[in-house]
Amino acid sequence: MAVLKEKLLYFASGGGADAAADNIVVPANSIIGINATAATTCNVYFKNPRILEGTDGDSTKNYVELTYTSGSYKAVCASIAKAIADAYGDAMVVVADDDNEVYVDSAISACIISTADDDTNPDN
Repeated sequence: MAVLKEKLLYFASGGGADAAADNIVVPANSIIGINATAATTCNVYFKNPRILEGTDGDSTKNYVELTYTSGSYKAVCASIAKAIADAYGDAMVVVADDDNEVYVDSAISACIISTADDDTNPDN
């Protein structure tokens, strides 16, 4: 019997993955929704981990904006869901890596990372 493992989702926005907002890795179970914002973009929203810590970030969310071929919203969502559900796949799913041009769906061409919390101090 296969042991289920927690999936992690990787996003990189093309800045070299070496600074804030260049990349983000989140647990797949932190997705709270995927919303089409135009014919060629959608936002993947995540729970803000600072909410769990009781800080003042409880009204904001972290999200990644994905850019894709017009009309590909449903296919992009399905590819993300399939990669998460694959019990035998890698533990870390590369959803969008602009640095290496690797995407979970061939329609995706870019991503922008938006973190809601500017406070990077891990002690509060």
